[in-house]
Amino acid sequence: MYSQYFKVKVLLFWMLVFCFDCTCNHAYAREESEDDTYTVTIRMPRAVSTKPDDLLCHAVQLKTQEAYILRFEPHATKSVAHHMMVYGCSMPGSDKPYWSCGEMDDHSNRSVCGDGERQIVWAWAMDATGRSFPKDVGFRVGGRSNINYIVIQLHYAEQFQAGQTDDSGVTLHITDKAQKYQAGYYVMYTYGFIPPMTDEFHLECACEFQNNYTIIPLAYRTHSHNLGVVTSGYRVRDGEWTEIGRMSPQLPQTFYDATSDGVVVKKGDILASRCTMSSQRNFYTNIGPKHQDEMCNFYIMYYTDYKGTLQIEYCMRDAQSFHWTEYLTSPPGTASSTVGIPSFTREDPFAIQDNSSTNNRDTLM
Repeated sequence: MYSQYFKVKVLLFWMLVFCFDCTCNHAYAREESEDDTYTVTIRMPRAVSTKPDDLLCHAVQLKTQEAYILRFEPHATKSVAHHMMVYGCSMPGSDKPYWSCGEMDDHSNRSVCGDGERQIVWAWAMDATGRSFPKDVGFRVGGRSNINYIVIQLHYAEQFQAGQTDDSGVTLHITDKAQKYQAGYYVMYTYGFIPPMTDEFHLECACEFQNNYTIIPLAYRTHSHNLGVVTSGYRVRDGEWTEIGRMSPQLPQTFYDATSDGVVVKKGDILASRCTMSSQRNFYTNIGPKHQDEMCNFYIMYYTDYKGTLQIEYCMRDAQSFHWTEYLTSPPGTASSTVGIPSFTREDPFAIQDNSSTNNRDTLM
């Protein structure tokens, strides 16, 4: 029986959710522009998915001096990639052109980062578009940021056909000019399971913001698999709920502009999220990495005038034991509402499958 600590550590890895020779033009390219920015394009070097739910990584080294990412431009399609994560590392997990990175955050050659300390730089899924930061805002890399390499991690839901390869990736628009504000991420998610035959099941999360500096949410991203209907996030101050974002994870999983402009999050505020799930499956669905599992993630992309090194922050809760009403007052009645959200189609290919040990709630108990 795994300890609770180990289970949470494993789930922390899954929720979210090198090539040392960077002269390989297929995988890495740098282009100068007419202004003070340049682009770095990173692509998988003709990677091959050898099994369902394959997680493969590829990395490139950045310049040593401090720089700021201003824009992300994806090169991927949901017909090939289930999702793509862009991570920052001090050292990559492997020196291979690409490698299987499906282990925990440790010091093995199957990790994303060699030291187990990875930073979320960007995320993509469901044919999402790119994202630019506002004027004077950038994501800091190089220098003292402890991000010397960019690692792209591709999740392939299916095994490739004979002869099939992939070159999905991302173009980073970068400047060496220091920005007034730096961007960072705060991620809320739950672990546990979703009961069978449940029209509306809530996975809720909330944590107190404890930093001595303030942040301003500028965008948000939701992530779940087939069962997600709507995911919402809020700042709670003195019992008043202010919406940061609300969206269906069945729509392109890009970073959408925050619902409320200029919302300041300061020490003592509560950040809260809810994923509303609907399951017509006749078995329990675990929170986990495979596409027949589920996830409940709410990403907050923020900016701050804090000049120190930012680290990604997480808030995680047990879906079976944590509920808003036990800790917070007057949650908004629209938290699970699809009003105002564009129409979407939710398809669940596992809705009528039989129960199995891999989808039994006891596997995580």
